Amino acid sequence: MNKKLANEQISASSTSQVIAKTIHMPANFVDDWHTHIWHQIIFPVTGLLQSDIGKSSFIVPHNAILFVPANTPHKSVAVTQTRFLSLYLNPSHSAMGQNMKFLNEPKSCLVTPFLKELILLLIQGDKATQTEEMTAHLLLVLNDQLVLANSYQIPLLIPDDRRLKTIFSQLKQQPDLQLTLSDWARRVGASERTLSRLCAKEFNQSFSLWRQNVRLVLALQLLESKQSINSIALDLGYQSDSAFIHAFKGLFNQTPTQYRKEYRKNALA
Repeated sequence: MNKKLANEQISASSTSQVIAKTIHMPANFVDDWHTHIWHQIIFPVTGLLQSDIGKSSFIVPHNAILFVPANTPHKSVAVTQTRFLSLYLNPSHSAMGQNMKFLNEPKSCLVTPFLKELILLLIQGDKATQTEEMTAHLLLVLNDQLVLANSYQIPLLIPDDRRLKTIFSQLKQQPDLQLTLSDWARRVGASERTLSRLCAKEFNQSFSLWRQNVRLVLALQLLESKQSINSIALDLGYQSDSAFIHAFKGLFNQTPTQYRKEYRKNALA
């Protein structure tokens, strides 16, 4: 439904440089494979998305954006309840004597305060005073920022195998479950060796590391709340907040408190 409405909006706005919309997805919603004839920027305001593009997958939290080139097949799954801004950029529009030559490959990157302000200007700017030339300048700067930004990759979460999917679903509901690999194997009707092999195949990591990454990515949603770090750590199954902080910093290169402060500073209304 989202993709159909977006493409209808694009078709009705063929002379525009950029259009934007806000999209709400309940947890587990699947926006199946589709394309847009315009470039797309996916910017979660709350929640988490996993987007598949070809053989690549991207986890996109609220402090990151994903750029999807025009005519690129992609699929998105809401890991949790998610609200995101979607910008569509006209690839054929020209202004100031030059075409808008955006990236030709998908890219996920962190949202800096400057990048956030650029996006806000493009979607919330004063339409009465913002000329086509001003919009074109903003888009050129946006493209420069996308080119210069470092890629931001979070390990893949959602598996393809039905047995791992069962485990993933239960971990989402109860991330503090203290089941061993042997326990999980009995629950899903597979051997420990099979589960280990599937994790190595799908995620190129061990079962225990994948399970930890699931918990840590789920922590991003919890950090949007006022819940204490200690309480979040316990809800995720960590024995102490120090163990949680150590694991979180190992994956995200910042502490949960630093991440929370960054979220509050960069959060959109």
